[in-house]
Amino acid sequence: MLALLPLIPASATGLAYLFCYGGIEGPIDWTMDTIQHGSRDSSRLALTFDDGPDPERTPALLDALALLDVKATFFLLGREVDMYPEIAARIAREGHEIGNHTYNHRYLPLKRSRSVRAELARTDRAIERATGIVPTLARPPYGGRSPRNVSAFTKSAKRLVTWDVNSFDWKGAPAAQVTERVLERARGGSIVLLHEAREGGEVTVAAVRQLVPALRARGFELTTVSRTLAA
Repeated sequence: MLALLPLIPASATGLAYLFCYGGIEGPIDWTMDTIQHGSRDSSRLALTFDDGPDPERTPALLDALALLDVKATFFLLGREVDMYPEIAARIAREGHEIGNHTYNHRYLPLKRSRSVRAELARTDRAIERATGIVPTLARPPYGGRSPRNVSAFTKSAKRLVTWDVNSFDWKGAPAAQVTERVLERARGGSIVLLHEAREGGEVTVAAVRQLVPALRARGFELTTVSRTLAA
C-alpha cells in the first residue's frame, strides 16, 4: 500500500487534466454551459482550425476551402495575427468565421482570471486591427478550462467553444487516417478540431480535401460554428 502512495498525486493530477481537457466533457461543462457541439438533431457540422494564421499552410487551406465551397471557423492566435495580419484579413474576407484562441497559447487552468482576460483582450485587438472584427467565440488552448477561467471568458463576452471530434491531425498520421477518424466520430452538430498552423500541416489540408466530399455524402452540411449552434 505504501508503495502506491506516490502514484496517488500523479493519478489525481491526470484526472484533473482530463476533466479540464477539451475533448472530455465533465462537470465544468455541465455546470458552466461551455460548448462542445450543436444539436444532435441537426445535419450541420463545423470544421474548425486552430493556431493560425500560418504563412505557408493557411493560404493552401483557404484555397482548398474555396474550391470545395466550405465556410469554416478559425481560432486564431493573437501573436500570429500580429505577424501575419494580411492572412487573417483574407480569412475574414473569404467569409470564414474567426474566433479568439488567446495570444500566446498558454495552458489556462493554472492562470489567474485577470491574466486570461488580458490575453483575450490583446488577441481581440490584434484581430480587430487585421480584420475589423471582434470575435464572440473563443477556444482555450488544448481546450483547457477551469471554473475561474470559464468565468473569465464569460466576462470577456466570449462563448467558450471546445469540440466533440478530435482529428488528432497533429500526431503525424497520413491524411486517410485523419479522415477516417473524423468520419467514424462525426454526428449531427459536431465540432471538429483540426490544425493548419503546425509542422506537417499539409496533412490537414489533404485530409480536408477528402473529408468534405465524404461528409457531404453522409448528409452533413458543413458550416461555421455559429451556424451549427444556431440549428
